[in-house]
Formats: sequence, C-alpha cells, structure tokens
Amino acid sequence: MRGIVVGVDGSENSLDALRWAAFEARLRDQVLHVVGTFTTPIMSTGYEVAVPDSSDLESASETMLRAAVDTVRMDGDLEGVEVTTEVIEGHAGERLIALSKEAALLVVGSRGHGGFMGLLLGSVTTYVVNHSVCPVVVVRPKTEEDSADD
Repeated sequence: MRGIVVGVDGSENSLDALRWAAFEARLRDQVLHVVGTFTTPIMSTGYEVAVPDSSDLESASETMLRAAVDTVRMDGDLEGVEVTTEVIEGHAGERLIALSKEAALLVVGSRGHGGFMGLLLGSVTTYVVNHSVCPVVVVRPKTEEDSADD
C-alpha cells in the first residue's frame, strides 16, 4: 500500500492539492507519495519526425517535482510527514490510475496546466475521478471568498 498519492504538475492548484494531501497524510499517519508525469512529444516538420530526448523531459519533471515539494516543505506543511517522490513517463491520468490500485487515497487538483487541449481531450482530473480504484479527493483552488471565511 502506497498511502496517499498526490499528482503534481507544478501549477498552483496542484500545490494546493499537495498541501491538502500532506495534512491528510499527517492525520492518517500515512506516507505521502508525490507523483509527477511527463510525455515525450513527437514533432513533425512534414518531412521528418523528431523525438526529443526523454531524459531531458524527465530531468525537467524531477526539477519541477522537487521545487513543488520544497515550496510546501518551506511552508511547514510537510512537517512530520514521510514523503516519497516519483516521476513517471506517460499520460498523467493513466499513471495515477495505475498507482490508485495500491493507494489508500488519490489527491488531485481540480485543474492544472491542461489549458485548451485539456478541455478538448478531457482533463486528468475527470479521467482520474472516473477510473480510480481508490477514493479520490479533488482540491479546488482557493478563492477570495474562501479566504474571507478563514
């Protein structure tokens, strides 16, 4: 069992999901498994196909994941929580679903860096909610109204 799995893409909403997951991991006394994914795009000029070096993309993803964890750690939100990290190549939704098979809980932000393509193809969040084996928590971004309620 992996404990609590949280998907992080570097967006502010995914940092909110990481903070929420850290709080829940502390409450449940479970390991927090922070996951980032990347895909290797295939680019074509019409005459030739180019595939970027996946090790560069993996390295960039690892840097992003480390920065996200460090940001939340500096806020004190990871105090007392055992944290593991993993960068996986592949579609974020599919990789998170695979991890959900061994997780107690899967946490994602309500939106990330998907943009217009995310709207056309269906978001990772929607995919995860519809296919996860374990319970899923979707963390929405804080609004000014939320801040007023604190």
